[in-house]
Formats: sequence, C-alpha cells, structure tokens
Amino acid sequence: MPPAFYTAPEFCEFEKSTLFREQWICLGRVDQIPERGDYFTVDLVGEPLIVVRGQDEQIRILANVCRHRGSLIAEGAGKARNFVCPYHAWSYDIDGHLMRAPLISERPDFDLKNCRLPRFACEIWGGFIYVNLSNEAPPLAPQLEGLSDLLTHYHMDEMVELHGEESVWETNWKCLVENFMEGYHLSSVHQKTLHAITPTRLCRHFPPGEGYFGYFSNFPEDLPQRGAYHSDLTAEERQRSVMFAVPPGHVGSVTGHIVTYLYLQPATADTVKVKRGIAFLDEEITEEERRAAADLFERTMAEDMHQLAALQKGLKAKSAQTAPLAPADYEGNVWDFYQYLATRLAVHA
Repeated sequence: MPPAFYTAPEFCEFEKSTLFREQWICLGRVDQIPERGDYFTVDLVGEPLIVVRGQDEQIRILANVCRHRGSLIAEGAGKARNFVCPYHAWSYDIDGHLMRAPLISERPDFDLKNCRLPRFACEIWGGFIYVNLSNEAPPLAPQLEGLSDLLTHYHMDEMVELHGEESVWETNWKCLVENFMEGYHLSSVHQKTLHAITPTRLCRHFPPGEGYFGYFSNFPEDLPQRGAYHSDLTAEERQRSVMFAVPPGHVGSVTGHIVTYLYLQPATADTVKVKRGIAFLDEEITEEERRAAADLFERTMAEDMHQLAALQKGLKAKSAQTAPLAPADYEGNVWDFYQYLATRLAVHA
C-alpha cells in the first residue's frame, strides 16, 4: 500500500470511526475478572467502558459515563458491590441499573427504575473478552470457526494471565498488526531472540477466514520442548506456534503452554496504544519460568518497537514508495490484512 495509507491523519480518524467503533475489539481476558463484582475499565477510541462480572456471573460491558451529568464513574480495576459516581453520588448496581439518585429520585418525570448505564455487545472467545460499540456487528464466533478448530487442542480459554504491560508506540497501528503477523522479519530483526526458535524459513501461511488470518511459526526439529504442553496436542502442534489475528486490533501467538497477545488501538496516525500480555496454561508455573517467558516477550517487543519507529519515519519521507511483498509463507498475512480492510472499509467509501 502507498505510504499515505499509514501516515494520513484523516485516514486514521476514518479507521477509528469505521473499524474500531463498528467491529469486534478485544479488551482483555476473562480471568482478569473471575468473581462477581470484579471489573476493569478501559477507554476505546474515546468511549469509556466498564468490563464487569455481574451478579449472574455473566460478563457485561457498560458505559463508564454517569446518566446524570456524564462524569466518569469508575477508574482502574477492582471489586465493587456497586458503582458510585464521584460527582453527585448517583449509584448503580454491578449490572448497570440505577439504584439511587440523591434528592431528585422523587421527581414525577424521572423513572429511576428504568434508568441504567448503556450496555455494549459482548462476546467471549478463547478466554478473551470482545466488545462491539455499535451493537450491530454480526456474531463473532461464527467468523472464527476455522481458527477455533486450529486452536482447540491448546485450550487457550484455560490459560491465566500472569504478565501485562501497556505503552504507546511511535508507529501506525496497521504497521504493528502487519509486523506481528509476518514471519519475514523474524530472522533479521529478532536474530538474538526468536531466530533460533522460530526462524523465517519455517513459517507457513494458512488460509484466512471471515474474521481472522494467520500463519504457523514452526520450531526446528532439534529444539527442546518448552514448558508444559496440554496432553491433547498432537506432535505437529507441539512443534509450532499459531500466529493469529482477529482484526482490527487483536493479534496473538499460542504455543503449547502460553498465549502472548496485543490489544491495539490507534491514538494518532503515528502512534498506537499497545496493551500486551501473557497467559499461561499452568497457573503453578514457577516465578523463574514466568520471568523468563516475560523477558523473552518484552525483549522481542522492544526490538519490534525500535524497528517500527524507524519504519514510520521512513514512510513519511518523500522517497518512500510501494514494493512487492515476499511469498505467502512470509508476508501473506499482510495481503490478508489488506483484503480484510478493503472489505470492511469499502462499505463506507
């Protein structure tokens, strides 16, 4: 694609409104809120949200905006019996129903019982929590059936997050999606971190589905087994990572014992908010093993962040131009991403 695809501010704003406000966006993991009242807050392209486990054990995504004067209600993460707006003390139960509006609840033109925080569509897939701000997107799970089949033996939904970080990278969000989802750079950018584990030459593209794309990042035959693998895994599945994208903003890599992932959302054309984490199959993993996995992941991410900052600067140069993609096994997912974007954005052209 031409450089302006990654650098034009007006196109970035178009993507925010047409992709991140209309498609399914991943916000976190189910295991972050295991009990009733557990919650975390997030801002998604300007929409403040509360992700909470309700009284019926179901996860809900509520607007984090008081129905009175629009103040934010909750911050951070925690456990709540109810949510109380810090401005005028309107209080809501954890399912979003208004419980109390001090001094004005008796107004004849105000129906407290029918006042509640707006709720957004929510789906759970593989232990991940997704939201749809428009409440109009087709169900997510059917769009991911092929990917679910590929990942079923890994039992990703049983994994528990034990590492999480958040930062802003100086690159366009699409550059980061493409980078995570192509193996062409593994043996060059990650010579000291990933080349010995998942070299470029062993990457194998698999056909995309309606709501996903990806590739297999295979291990050398002589690589020792890493971590505790689920007993359901075949010998072939033990010898690879499955690199997957649920666009626009979720990319991940699942191996036998862990899943690493990024949640992305554009800040500007030149910056992207990056939440990243690691969930482990074995909750009893030693602290040494957890730190080793986190260290490898963060060193790899630091290498990508440095390279992508340089890429963004280059894309803004007058001399920047388009070029051919590498064969499908190495950059086929870049093409898959283009096709996804073309399909979703064309309806707004």
